[in-house]
Amino acid sequence: MKFSLLSLLLLSLLASTVSAATDAGPQPTPDATKAHKAVALNPAIAERLLRANALLEKDKSDDALEVVNELAGLRKLGPSDIAQIHRFRGYILISKGDSAAAAKEFETSLGQNALDEGARMGMTYSLAQIYTQTGNYDRALDLINDWFVSAGNPKPDAYFLKAMILVQQEKFADALVPARTAIENSAQAHESWLQLLAAIQFELHDYAGVASTLERLVVVAPKTKRYWVQLASIQNALDKDDEALATLSLAHQAKLLDADREYRQLARLSFGRELPYRCAETLEEGMSAGVVTADADSYDLLANCYIAARETDRALTPLEKAGELAPDGQSYLLLGQLHLQRDRFEPARVALTKALAKAKPDQRSSIELLLGIAQLGLDHFDEAERSFRAAGSDTKTSAAAESYLKHLAQERVRRDGRQATAQNSSEDTTTASAD
Repeated sequence: MKFSLLSLLLLSLLASTVSAATDAGPQPTPDATKAHKAVALNPAIAERLLRANALLEKDKSDDALEVVNELAGLRKLGPSDIAQIHRFRGYILISKGDSAAAAKEFETSLGQNALDEGARMGMTYSLAQIYTQTGNYDRALDLINDWFVSAGNPKPDAYFLKAMILVQQEKFADALVPARTAIENSAQAHESWLQLLAAIQFELHDYAGVASTLERLVVVAPKTKRYWVQLASIQNALDKDDEALATLSLAHQAKLLDADREYRQLARLSFGRELPYRCAETLEEGMSAGVVTADADSYDLLANCYIAARETDRALTPLEKAGELAPDGQSYLLLGQLHLQRDRFEPARVALTKALAKAKPDQRSSIELLLGIAQLGLDHFDEAERSFRAAGSDTKTSAAAESYLKHLAQERVRRDGRQATAQNSSEDTTTASAD
């Protein structure tokens, strides 16, 4: 039972939570003035950075970048000037979608050791996001750990980012606490965060935890089918079949189920919980809608549902179809048995003959025995004897075959006696007429 939660979720999580690095990190807004006061930024540099920021706010990123590039070409720049120039250039590059280049700018900025604490923290966080997006997880983890050391009151987003990085490194046990902390400290449950927690719990084989998280996901996103289906699968694996059935039933009522395997799972759960009519109805509905493939397995399951519901006659047609499609003779064998139970010897003979044609070697003797019984019921004594003798060659059926051969011999004696009596009676009638 593999959901491939990581492969399905991580790409979407990265796209939704990491790509917009500027959303969680500090923005290059009038920050330049604060930086000037805190670290003695050159006033002329600060003024031009503010101009670049104004251009960026008007979506004129190329013009903003030109201003910053001109600054970078100036001589006699101090460490704080260099740090702020590369910092601003990094944010402009992010706005242009060039995360790799932005990362280099941020690294250069941090390397000056000349930023005020707020700017350094924001830069560190943004750089951790970028490296998570671009796949440099080792560096991303170092940065986010450094950020946490100085963070006074980390927001839930930061815990989620750390959990994301650890998951990408397949450090699932380490990722569990920050993932839970992000969710517990958030005012509302974020779907993507719950997805990540479920993925972590799955990789740690904490299936009860996965079930609990999926239960929250179906509340947060009730129209997302995969959460319902995954929850039912986990509940089934935990032997909570009643809960699994209830989960899939709710999804079915909400018209979320639209795949063959989902209908079959619902049908099998209904069958297992002794609800054969619901099992049959589910399969009939799915097959009529073209969702469930009309193959040997679906017909066989449908027949068994009707048999369990004591609707044996309704099981005959699906068993016949299952027998036609199946590679072995098992369905035809069951069909023949059902006919024998009602002394329908001719249809039993037909079904069992078909079963014998598809039978596996270990099935042949049992089918021969039943075929002999059908032939005996039709008074086909010679055919019945051949079948019983074939069944007698297998130790599994030899005793029963021997018993039926004795019974057959007695039936032959009775038949011969009846025929002799009938012949004598006919001769007496003829003599009397002659007299």
